[in-house]
Amino acid sequence: MKINTNTRRSITIAMLIAAPIAMIGCSTGPSHAGDINSIRWDPTPAMHTLAKRDSDRLNSLARMKDSNLRMLSTDLDRAFYLDRPSRLYRGIKP
Repeated sequence: MKINTNTRRSITIAMLIAAPIAMIGCSTGPSHAGDINSIRWDPTPAMHTLAKRDSDRLNSLARMKDSNLRMLSTDLDRAFYLDRPSRLYRGIKP
């Protein structure tokens, strides 16, 4: 059985295109993706609590820290009477 040159050229081009595609394969992603024991011990590795990811937890901690520092500064202003205007000036106050 003889194959003409056009068919041979088409098969060669198809093989040259298919060879790199076949060598690419699939990646496993993070290191825990292929290890069944790590999946059994930690089935949800991105979740640090029942409802939050690590980034969500860090955001809520930063918001809580900011709120606490604001409340502390307000309490200190009230404790040292810094939240009231001075009464030393006898002129009209704005």
